[in-house]
Amino acid sequence: MSRLVPLALAAGICFLLLSGCSGSGDHSSAADAYIAKAADSEEREGLTQARDDIDAEMSAQAAQRDAEIARLKVENEELKARLSARAKR
Repeated sequence: MSRLVPLALAAGICFLLLSGCSGSGDHSSAADAYIAKAADSEEREGLTQARDDIDAEMSAQAAQRDAEIARLKVENEELKARLSARAKR
């Protein structure tokens, strides 16, 4: 039964991090309350590492999405310019 508690805490942290990731490069504070309630230093370190790993992954995904948004904005402007040029003919 005691093995389920860290697993449940890790699942809760994952949910909080996924829903609250800011992509700012700082660690997510959503998990801090769960990490503070860790039974011992080993559990605290594990939860902290899980938080940091998820933060890094979510930051990488956010950066990829930001790059895709920038690419799509450029593509959109190019298409608008082509459409405008075509309408003037």
